Amino acid sequence: MNRSRSSAAMLNGTDPSFEILHDEPVGPIEPLWRACLADSDFPTHYTAPEYFREPMLGGTKPFAILSIVDQDVTAVMTGIHNSDRVKSGLPLRPQIAFARHADRSRAMNNLIAGLLQESKSAKLVDLFLWSDMAGLVDSRFHQRTYEGVVILDLSLGSNALLREFSQTRRNDIRRAIKCGVSVDFAKSRDDVSAYYTVCVDWTRRRSLPITGEEQFQGIFASRRNRRLLLARYNGGVIAGVVLRFFPGGVVEVAANCSLKGALHLRPNDLLYWRAIEWSCAEGLTRCSLGGANLFLQKFGGKIV
Repeated sequence: MNRSRSSAAMLNGTDPSFEILHDEPVGPIEPLWRACLADSDFPTHYTAPEYFREPMLGGTKPFAILSIVDQDVTAVMTGIHNSDRVKSGLPLRPQIAFARHADRSRAMNNLIAGLLQESKSAKLVDLFLWSDMAGLVDSRFHQRTYEGVVILDLSLGSNALLREFSQTRRNDIRRAIKCGVSVDFAKSRDDVSAYYTVCVDWTRRRSLPITGEEQFQGIFASRRNRRLLLARYNGGVIAGVVLRFFPGGVVEVAANCSLKGALHLRPNDLLYWRAIEWSCAEGLTRCSLGGANLFLQKFGGKIV
């Protein structure tokens, strides 16, 4: 395992302690990392050790920074290092988690110190955080506010959440069911291939880069932190959505693609509803819808 540790640099008068990892951890650091996430209010798939199994573009290297206090991991940040740029998270997906018992100011000191060490050769560092963490960031960073994402509190239960949907959203869910749209999880490589065809069509319409099918299949090889939910009509796959989750923590609904000719059947409305139902049944705590556009706002929740 490629790992570095430092407690020499001074930041805001506190001696930071951290570990930087560039591979999936082995040995005693892994259970300490997982214990931090188990004690976190917002543990996500991208803050878990499995982050290192994510497919990366050529030349992009993943990293994780762990805040270490009294031999415990108190916070974690993950990201990518690509040439002269380092990035942790995206505008719609911070990749950071704190243990509930952590001194957040101290933990953030440790993470920032580690990030700056990881970024010594970089020209630009991007760090995406939830707004309530903004005051903890080193003053050398220039801040910008983004729109945020719709977050649902799954502890309310699926029935209560459904009542928070707009009337239009509930009507569209009923319409999809009445039209004969069904939703289930991908169970085979053939299911993933069928969704790959939908994604290629969606991607071409937007002139975006297309992922190769073998790499696409590899993304869904493990169901520990990711599931593919499919909408079918007349036996064919017409839409899908990816659920990324940390067991007992946060689920992120992402990578939604659908066939243009099937939109009148409202498959995406039904997909998101089934995703929320499943997440509640699995005991997950929060659901991030991955954006804050009008379509997503009609599912209720709060923009965070």
